[in-house]
Amino acid sequence: MQTEEMALSDPKEKPAETVTYIDLNNAPHIYFDIAPAHGVMANAVEIELAARTLNPLADGSVEVKFVTTARLRCSHAGAQHLRNALDAVLKMLEAPQQSPAAASKLN
Repeated sequence: MQTEEMALSDPKEKPAETVTYIDLNNAPHIYFDIAPAHGVMANAVEIELAARTLNPLADGSVEVKFVTTARLRCSHAGAQHLRNALDAVLKMLEAPQQSPAAASKLN
């Protein structure tokens, strides 16, 4: 288990304290293609995640279905941190990408 301390910040304001973050190597990786449903219940944010699957049929054709991969549940603050992280990574994807060779110095 690896332990790291890092400050989680909202880009709009500075946090008053540092949050201790522990990185667990066995945390699951969740892949999804769509977020087909979302809601709020008892002040908890609920988001369903699903991934596209291809199911072979007896006649040789393929059926496309979406299956649930995860159910996110979080507080209002957790949802804001998730939104901030998604906004930041989407900005990274919009920025022009440099190839590794162009970004490094060749000998």
